[in-house]
Amino acid sequence: MKELLSFILEKTRKNALAFGDRLPSATVNGKYRFTDDGSWVGSFWNGLLWTCYETTGDKFYSSAAQSSQYRLIRRLHDNPNTLDHDIGFLYSLAFVMDYNSTGNPLARRIALEAADLLCSRYNERGRYIQAWNVWEPGEAFSEMNKGRVIVDCMYNLPLLFWATEETGDSRYRDIAANHASTCSSTIVRSDHTIYHTYLFDHVTGMPLRGQTHQGYHDESCWSRGQAWALGGYAYAYRYTGDRSFLELSKKLAKVFLANLEEDGIPMWDFSLADKKGEPRDSSAAAIAASGLLEIASHEEGTVREYYRSAAERLLMCLYDRYSTVRLPNEEGLLLHACGNRPTGEDEDCSLIYGDYYFAEAVTRLYSVTESGEREIV
Repeated sequence: MKELLSFILEKTRKNALAFGDRLPSATVNGKYRFTDDGSWVGSFWNGLLWTCYETTGDKFYSSAAQSSQYRLIRRLHDNPNTLDHDIGFLYSLAFVMDYNSTGNPLARRIALEAADLLCSRYNERGRYIQAWNVWEPGEAFSEMNKGRVIVDCMYNLPLLFWATEETGDSRYRDIAANHASTCSSTIVRSDHTIYHTYLFDHVTGMPLRGQTHQGYHDESCWSRGQAWALGGYAYAYRYTGDRSFLELSKKLAKVFLANLEEDGIPMWDFSLADKKGEPRDSSAAAIAASGLLEIASHEEGTVREYYRSAAERLLMCLYDRYSTVRLPNEEGLLLHACGNRPTGEDEDCSLIYGDYYFAEAVTRLYSVTESGEREIV
């Protein structure tokens, strides 16, 4: 693990010097492109820097992480209409991590403002958080966003759980727990595969049907979505103590692990009719590795070891076969990620969220092996 950690720290330092206050998203020809306001992915870079800071205590990383925060503050205050449920990603990784690491009062205030905005998306009748905005009024798919949830939101809920812990206001936790419960019986199928998105009647709150946007077809199992779900429910258990969430997480993990390819990494969708010429998704493997470690942290003995070992296998497959450790001109940490196969966007590239979850999982596992204990934080 020490070799993997050194690789992450060195490449991230090099990138921070080159990126300045910009927020990377995906690579083109090995170089990251940037978003002005972060889109939905920008703060994974902040999270990567905070992870390096927490691991080393080196203020180079914390300073680099804080240098781009103004972009997200400006967006929250001046253009909140551009934000959707990914508020959770953006403001947890950029501001909650800052506050937890440094005690920065501004970071706390911004994170709580973001949590309030995320709560405003809650549909009380349906007991869900609306995922996307109506991008194009009048267009059918876009109009359905009024009643749409997507599986990624399971990883946006920790912002709300944190807000309750920080303020004592149970409203945040209740909304997050209700959303998780609703999705467990809608977006999660009976065989423990997932829909990418699920539709509700936004007026009555009644569940309607599953649908995809990034998967192979509506009834397929998009591998990154399965990874979001398995980790998301493990975190829901951490904050609620509801054992059903942890048991669901383990069933979702079983599906993910059973569908890996021979090289240990998943295809971009588990339901492909023909895999020939279809890409892997290294980001799904990285997200799953992190989620498996979260499951392990709540178990003991051989069960804990099973999930820890599964995570370690994924990480070693990624490092040995998909990393850029021998490619110094590549800015990403992981190659061969797949952003959106149906639209052809961000295919066979490095994705900043894949890099972040790879680093999160490696540093989490490294803290175990270095301490000589089997505790996973």
